[in-house]
Amino acid sequence: MKESTSLPVGIKDYTTNNVKKIESVSSMVLDESELWGYKKILTPIFEKIDSLQIGSKQETLHKTIKFIDPINGDVLGLRSDVTPQIARYVGSNYNEESLPLRLSYVERVIRNEVKESKNKREIFQVGCELIGSNQLESDLEIILLGSTILSKLGFDKQIVTINSSLFVNFVFSKLPSIKDKIDLLFHKKDFDLIRKFTKDKNVSKEEKAFLKNYVLPIIDNRKINTAKFPSRVKLGLKRIDSLVKFFRETNPNLTVISDLLDVKDFDYYSDITFDIAIPGINEIVLSGGRYNNLISKYGKDIPAIGFGINILPLLNKTKHKYLGIPIVVTQYDSLKNVGLPFEVREFFSSQGFVTIMSNSKSKYKGDFDLKIIIKKNGSLKLFDKKNKHLGTSKNLSELQNEDL
Repeated sequence: MKESTSLPVGIKDYTTNNVKKIESVSSMVLDESELWGYKKILTPIFEKIDSLQIGSKQETLHKTIKFIDPINGDVLGLRSDVTPQIARYVGSNYNEESLPLRLSYVERVIRNEVKESKNKREIFQVGCELIGSNQLESDLEIILLGSTILSKLGFDKQIVTINSSLFVNFVFSKLPSIKDKIDLLFHKKDFDLIRKFTKDKNVSKEEKAFLKNYVLPIIDNRKINTAKFPSRVKLGLKRIDSLVKFFRETNPNLTVISDLLDVKDFDYYSDITFDIAIPGINEIVLSGGRYNNLISKYGKDIPAIGFGINILPLLNKTKHKYLGIPIVVTQYDSLKNVGLPFEVREFFSSQGFVTIMSNSKSKYKGDFDLKIIIKKNGSLKLFDKKNKHLGTSKNLSELQNEDL
């Protein structure tokens, strides 16, 4: 009887073409972030469950896949988020690192998204974290870095949405009797049902007044009077205004908006949060925020902000020219001169090209940037990626002298 070889729901193999794209996008992120001073770290694929779930909401704890450590019986979990691992790393290695600390990572996370699409359990995530600064400049840096990376991947048109978990939590504190319902409606952007609470007999007068004075104006794009807000909430809102103004004035390609009623899945966010969407991609590709209180849960009171990029939604939209190393195909008609194809391959490899050898009977059918057909007489015919003839060299020496 044939044994089942099916994979778990939401887990799949990745083709060589997709792996190339994943690695190319990851390399682009790491290369660009390194230019900004970010250093790569690696975190464990599983940890003790208590450590992994710090900062997560109670209703999202199911996302972590759990298992028992056969060595000592500890309950372990596969990471479903990298940020708590970053926080634990900083808390554990504070004395070995100087602040501000800039970290980057490329990791795979597994989320037990039982209520979502079956294809969303595994995520290839790259990200950057700026730790040790609570200044506006660090907010600007991390969002600008994320936007720059997406631009260098070919996505110039971006929609940047800046939010505030600080303000949302303040709203929830003023609506205690309907907090859970409002939370869900904020998620769904169901503003019609939110309006109905202002006439609900089970809602207190104070809560109705707060909805009318502060929530409904935001829904209707009207200004709100923040005079009675706590000082930290007012400062947070001013910070958002400053960020929106900066990005609107400095980059006309960005569509920048604020959404004060956006709710995130993680409790560890403490102030501004943000997302970057790409027109034509129906998933948020970059998201992040400030988590000033999370690292303190691991022993050190240090502010931080960061973002993560979900690579998989980008793959079908990433153009070939943004995928890194160019490919040269060397195709030969015969091995009469057995060493020539290898000499051509060695030359292009030394110039930094990926070189693939093929012959006229088993032609290479993948993407390429340049194709060279080696004829029996030793001449070399050059073709571009569209198979347009570029020219002919009498021999390898003549080709080596060409300006490629």
